[in-house]
Order: sequence, then structure tokens, then C-alpha cells
Amino acid sequence: MARPDHASAAEIQTYLSGMEYPASKQQLAAHAEQQGATLGVRTVIDALPDDEYSDAAAVSRAVGAVE
Repeated sequence: MARPDHASAAEIQTYLSGMEYPASKQQLAAHAEQQGATLGVRTVIDALPDDEYSDAAAVSRAVGAVE
């Protein structure tokens, strides 16, 4: 069963559509929130390292490390 406080990298990417990179963790969180991100998406983004992400693939790799 899916946890409400978790999201997959693919789900996160749907809320980061149109994101301009490079982007900080804070910018990712703000963009996802503007897109109506779920609790799970926001929780996973909050758990990411406080880095600058060069592209969507870098975000997906970081999400994979958090999972």
C-alpha cells in the first residue's frame, strides 16, 4: 500500500515539469508546491540533500538515494 508521506521519482517529476535548472532544493520545493504537489512529494523533496540540482535526472538520482 502506498504511503501518503512518500512519492516516487516519476511522481515528483510530474510536479517539477517546467522547472528551470540548475535549482536549489528550496526552489524545487517552491515549484512543486505551486504545482499542487501532494504531501508525499513535498515530504520527499524536504528529505533531499540541500544541494543545487543540475537537471531532472540529478533530482531523480537524489530521490533514489532517499528512498
